[in-house]
Amino acid sequence: MGSVGIILNYALLYGAILLIGALSAYLCERVGIINIGIDGMMCFGAVFYGIFSSPKLGLVNMGDFGIVFAILLTMIATMIVGAMHAYATINLKSNHVISGAAINLIGLAFAAFINAPLGQTLYGTSRLESGFNDFLFIGNSIYGSSIIMFCLAILVAIAIYVVINKTKVGLRCIAIGENPGSVDSQGINVICYQWVVVLLSAALAGFAGGLFLFNIKIFQGNTQGLGYLALAILIIGAWKAEWIIVASIVFALFTSLSMSNILTNIGFPKELAYSMPYIITTIMLVFFSKWVRPPEHDGIPYDKNDR
Repeated sequence: MGSVGIILNYALLYGAILLIGALSAYLCERVGIINIGIDGMMCFGAVFYGIFSSPKLGLVNMGDFGIVFAILLTMIATMIVGAMHAYATINLKSNHVISGAAINLIGLAFAAFINAPLGQTLYGTSRLESGFNDFLFIGNSIYGSSIIMFCLAILVAIAIYVVINKTKVGLRCIAIGENPGSVDSQGINVICYQWVVVLLSAALAGFAGGLFLFNIKIFQGNTQGLGYLALAILIIGAWKAEWIIVASIVFALFTSLSMSNILTNIGFPKELAYSMPYIITTIMLVFFSKWVRPPEHDGIPYDKNDR
């Protein structure tokens, strides 16, 4: 595979992970809940995927659909983490940013602590691994499993766009993010909507974490900061699903250049090449932050007595 093929392969893989992660944050903020804990939830997702894809659990013996069950179980398990964030921000009305930051710290610490013991127990190595080598039916074709992963992420993005912008449920979610008091006055259960959406957001973050471990095969105890890049994609995409897709592709290309070692092979300093996605993220955030606007009630705990 030539240089262009390597870049394309990495771009498709990281594009899928970043897009799913950004959509996770997007869902939360549509109902007024800030979720900066995407990276922590992805760490939990990677650990859960490593557990469920272990040969000792037998899912690897189920053929192509074994990975589907592993990812579904990963998403369900990560909902537990989402429930923590939902309870803190919705029921306890805690600061959304502090709750998300706590999840990031807990997720990273949990992944780093449990990685070696679980790796030794489940795989006989010092790290958790992916028990699956091929993603569904693609096998070891020219770009491996990257094509179907990216197409799956695009389908998820399209589905979310249609649901949020074209259905009654989605329009209610948008209204909750802008003015929950007005929605509540119509007899709609705002708290219930927020809980459901936060749990779905956590499931998507777990999905992204599972895809990350599937991609790198051996877990190092973190997600290389991709959860934070997903948050940047959300902001640069102006909280719009269609622009989030575009931003994910652009960031995936920069990330693929960094991860593929092509830049270091042509003389770029290794540290500069690896930090390029984050440098570009900072510059783009400074540039775009002047023109983008989050939902009006984003990050503000909702209290019925305030309406």
